[in-house]
Amino acid sequence: MALNLLLCAGSIIFFFGGAELIARIWYTPQKYEYTGMFEYDREKVFGLKKNATGLYWGGAYTTNSYGFRGKEIPLEKPANTVRVLVVGDSVSFGHGVNDDQIFSYILEQSLNEYLVEQESAIAAEVINTSVPGNSPFQEYHDMKRGLAFSPDIIVLQITLNDIIEPFARWIFRDMGMEEGDLEIISHDYVLGIHNISNLDHILRQRSALYLFLKDIAARIRFKDPTGANIAQKAAQKENFNAALLVLEPENPEVIEEWENALSWIRHMTALAREQDIPFVILATPFDFQLTLEKKFAYPQQKLREFSEEEDSYFVDLLDILWLLLVEQTDKEKTANQIIAEWRQDGSRLLQDFWEVFFLDYDHLSAAGHELVASVLQPVILNALHLGAE
Repeated sequence: MALNLLLCAGSIIFFFGGAELIARIWYTPQKYEYTGMFEYDREKVFGLKKNATGLYWGGAYTTNSYGFRGKEIPLEKPANTVRVLVVGDSVSFGHGVNDDQIFSYILEQSLNEYLVEQESAIAAEVINTSVPGNSPFQEYHDMKRGLAFSPDIIVLQITLNDIIEPFARWIFRDMGMEEGDLEIISHDYVLGIHNISNLDHILRQRSALYLFLKDIAARIRFKDPTGANIAQKAAQKENFNAALLVLEPENPEVIEEWENALSWIRHMTALAREQDIPFVILATPFDFQLTLEKKFAYPQQKLREFSEEEDSYFVDLLDILWLLLVEQTDKEKTANQIIAEWRQDGSRLLQDFWEVFFLDYDHLSAAGHELVASVLQPVILNALHLGAE
């Protein structure tokens, strides 16, 4: 019996060993070298490198020993200190701006200035856990880890492509992962629909046979025997875009994406509620939303309703921008009237207005970060009962 088991085990080892050697003729396992700003994270797929400095779209950034953007911060909260935990994506990370221009930095400065003016003995710290490419799946894990810093309030920044179609291929390529060429796969990973197991992470670096089997599985999945058109077919299959959230809110695929995203945010609000921590949802818009009437702001409406259901605070940056547009253009008109006139006269009014606060289609400029900090401050002071009597 023992001899039979030994022979059986030997046969299996011989078979897989031989298959591995043959597979290495065509496939070469390579250890990932994280040369960019990201590294693999077994819980949330990717995160920022710790203790790093560099440029991100022209903005100088620094990460601390926890992989958070900004200065080093002790795990234990100092006495007489309130902490604000910011979780989000590239918008709140500060795409294209320097460390001292992001709203988390500005908010910390302005909160402390206010507290000094009020002769308060309390100081404020703002911790920014945001990572470019994040979806609510990553943000849930960032928040969970951030709870170790004993925050007094949590701010979740969210924008349209956090809900649908996160363009994550560049993150995967940065980490040396072949899934970077398969948009549908990176979509599932980033949104938390399918996670990359730690075993998968190890095998892909060490086993040519494993790479061969994954390749065959991909060819079968996309009905491409040669494998030459897998990336193209995957990109075609991933046909979501942020505009669908606005233009086709009843689309079944849009509804499914919302359900997935809100399930992760619901996990976050539940954690905050368990620890009696106020929760703020900050919704940031895409550029095309500024040019549409308010009735088309479906994503913001949905997030507002969700916030009410979850007893959370809600800050709608799009609504604030419309108020500013009216203030700066014509106080006698509504935002909808200004938008309608803009469509007829073909001016650059809305483009010029947008470019004051944004670098591109959704990332805040330095002025945009200042605006967000100024909007968040009264919400935070009110939630923490720190406002002037």
